[in-house]
Amino acid sequence: MNSVARLTAMNVGSGQPAEWRLTTDENLIGRDPTALVPLNLPRVSRRHAVITRRGSYFYLRDLGSLNGTYVNGQPVGESEVRLKDGDEIVVAGIVALRFRNASDTVQMPRLGRLQGVWIDEASHAVWIDARRVEPPLSPAQFALLQLLYHSIGQVFSRAQIVAAVWADTPAAAVSDEAVEGLIKRLRSRLREVQPEADYLQVIRGHGLRLVQPDMQPGNTAPFGS
Repeated sequence: MNSVARLTAMNVGSGQPAEWRLTTDENLIGRDPTALVPLNLPRVSRRHAVITRRGSYFYLRDLGSLNGTYVNGQPVGESEVRLKDGDEIVVAGIVALRFRNASDTVQMPRLGRLQGVWIDEASHAVWIDARRVEPPLSPAQFALLQLLYHSIGQVFSRAQIVAAVWADTPAAAVSDEAVEGLIKRLRSRLREVQPEADYLQVIRGHGLRLVQPDMQPGNTAPFGS
């Protein structure tokens, strides 16, 4: 399927185009014969680099290779670099790979207004006031925001949040600290993108809700205030 992220190369083996589909969470590049992208070349390290998938995003890091890894001409260290559709990856200075990811082309639709929260459930992309949240939210953070987004303005209790986010865990095993920590982290991520708005609001004695700019704030208290 065209929607699957992939790597393509023109100068591997016989020189014919090669393609590898990135369908797992860890995608190894190197001379290791079990690597997703096996490059049996002297300058390439056995475990040269790895592409990690988280949600709809892919991150590249070098695994301490001798001859390095580059993205669009810039060296990649052991810290992760998020890959974008069309990026060129050069391995050991001799193998050029092209990264393709159709999910990167997801754009926020042209809404009547550009303020507030919008999510794309297929790609897990999130926008705050037309600014995309990057890196993406964690699965738990997205699950909580998705719950609130489906019923904007509705106040959700602790029990409802636990049921939605920790569906496979007995409710008694989820501590208040875990719920409060998740809310705090999600609010922090939203504020990183838009520090001047509190769209995630705690209603004293009731629960949590998501609001949009055209709603009245009412009796609210930002989490952690």
